[in-house]
Amino acid sequence: MGDGKVIKPKFVAELSINHLGMVSIAKQMILAAQKSGADYIKLKLKNVNKYYKDDGKKWRNFPFKLYRGSLELSRDDFFEIDKFCKELGIKWFTTVHDEESLDFVSQFDPPFYKIASMDASKSDFVDLVMNKCKKEDRAFVISIGGKSDSFTKDIIAKIDSMGLKANVLHTVSIYPTPVGQSNINYIRKLKAAFETDKIRIGYSGHEVGYAASLLAASIGVGMIERHFTLSRDINIHHINAALNPGEFKSMVDLISEVSEENNTEAADFSVEEFKFLEDRTYE
Repeated sequence: MGDGKVIKPKFVAELSINHLGMVSIAKQMILAAQKSGADYIKLKLKNVNKYYKDDGKKWRNFPFKLYRGSLELSRDDFFEIDKFCKELGIKWFTTVHDEESLDFVSQFDPPFYKIASMDASKSDFVDLVMNKCKKEDRAFVISIGGKSDSFTKDIIAKIDSMGLKANVLHTVSIYPTPVGQSNINYIRKLKAAFETDKIRIGYSGHEVGYAASLLAASIGVGMIERHFTLSRDINIHHINAALNPGEFKSMVDLISEVSEENNTEAADFSVEEFKFLEDRTYE
């Protein structure tokens, strides 16, 4: 299964806005994600009032900005989360959507800075984040949902020219992504064209369940990022693209087992197998 030996990917539990803007729920999610096998926790941070347009859009009969702002963690919450993650021994990082958010999170010494697909075309902002990664010797993560081959080629060329370590995540920006539309085999093309020791191709999945994530792992992605939630029984957008703790753990366990099975050397038989057969002659 897969192309040669498979290195188990790093698993990222994206809390998104599924914490409902409540740090107490975020902490429960972080603990559950760690127990489910997550290597990293990912949060979001933006100035909602500046980021979104005043276009009259509503959600659940509230102006979208008011609704979305209610789901944002406060600056004080991030200090509490940082302390909590350090106590648990798990690292966290954020998708940064604006310069003030980038400057704020830098004080927490994150392992990565991430650019979301929706911001990947904002060249000035992308350059700002990449330069900060270079200056602070951090890895760069970017999702490329809805982006062309030429865009991907250009962004990876820039990453390479700056000598950055990076995870470039294949993404389909449909929430949830229908079965058969995750375009996982595109990862093979990305790996063949662009993957190096410093630039790894990964997968940010939005499918229901995790079949596409398993296929991505079998191809040898370096990172798998999935939305995470304690429950899907909440009326919030994109919730159906999230995995609950049991599902996330099942995904991690299965990928880990497949990785271990796939990485064993070919042999005629094992010593344990020979002993087992020998013992059976006396049944």
